[in-house]
Amino acid sequence: MNEKDGLLFIGDPHLESRIPGFRKDDYPQTALKKFAWCLRYAREKNLQPILLGDLFHLPQDNPNWLLSQIIESIGDHYGSGLPAIYGNHDVRENFRKPNDSISILFAGGHLQLVSAETPWTGVIGERRVVVGGTVWGEKLPKQFPAALNDDDSKIIDKSETSVKRESDLVAWVTHHDILIPGYEEAGRIRPKLIPGIDVIVNGHVHRRLEPVRKDGTNWITAGNITRRARSDASRLHIPAVACIVPPENTTVDTDETIEAFDFDSQSGVPWTIRWVRVPHQPFDEVFHPEVLTGPDEEEADEGSGFVADLRELTQRRTDSGAGLMTYLEQNVGQFDDTVAKEIMRLATEVTQSTT
Repeated sequence: MNEKDGLLFIGDPHLESRIPGFRKDDYPQTALKKFAWCLRYAREKNLQPILLGDLFHLPQDNPNWLLSQIIESIGDHYGSGLPAIYGNHDVRENFRKPNDSISILFAGGHLQLVSAETPWTGVIGERRVVVGGTVWGEKLPKQFPAALNDDDSKIIDKSETSVKRESDLVAWVTHHDILIPGYEEAGRIRPKLIPGIDVIVNGHVHRRLEPVRKDGTNWITAGNITRRARSDASRLHIPAVACIVPPENTTVDTDETIEAFDFDSQSGVPWTIRWVRVPHQPFDEVFHPEVLTGPDEEEADEGSGFVADLRELTQRRTDSGAGLMTYLEQNVGQFDDTVAKEIMRLATEVTQSTT
């Protein structure tokens, strides 16, 4: 029986070997250190870590050194593997295939897939807990009409229409487009009561959003632990992990808690979610500043400001060329169509040849 003091959910590490556009630090090692910190913090606080998907940014062709460091971080602390689901970036298609990098980690026993059929089960503060999951591309359950038998290993009573509660908490991990305030532009699944499921912890959305209560089901957006894009949202985002603990728990650092949310399970048992800050550098220290065109440059000879900005971008280029392409797309409109098309053609040819 797994006996823990709480659950810790890791959102979207997006590990890769290249440096994303606009990042000026060593992103691959920075992201790996954040992932390792989450697992180390979970061990120190006796929390069960669970991965919310998008461990990788690219589904395939990741270098061996990256997989080796991930395996080293996971170690042999989790028996049959670190409980996890996979996200859209982990798979080339909408389902996992042998050539996806994450399949290596599942096949090697480093990750353990959590689902309705194979949930994580354990005890937290003498409370019985079940954690199931739904991977990217699959539908969420309409209910969780299951009880656990005496050995806590098999799901039974699937034909029952009413939920037979023998657990004090049923949590569900997902990687989906949930329609919640702050994510209306892409959300598709409307939060609602799911009988038998007390809390849904969703990955996929990179910013932390307000929890949504729907009767007895609480919908939680964990947010991610890494900031890949230079945007207003990522500037405001504080990388954190979401921890579910009993209210009386004192193992989770309250000084590092940036937000808390209390809820009761459908069994009437109280729980608390704490978002704990993951160590990170200030936004301006990891992202290049935007290139802005001032009034004086607009009055200069045609193209002179454009060339100056290109020179600056070249001096602080990144592996992906994202900064260059974004700048060109926003600024080539000042030139004749023929010239603009040739600029974009040459830029595309150069960036593809260096990746």
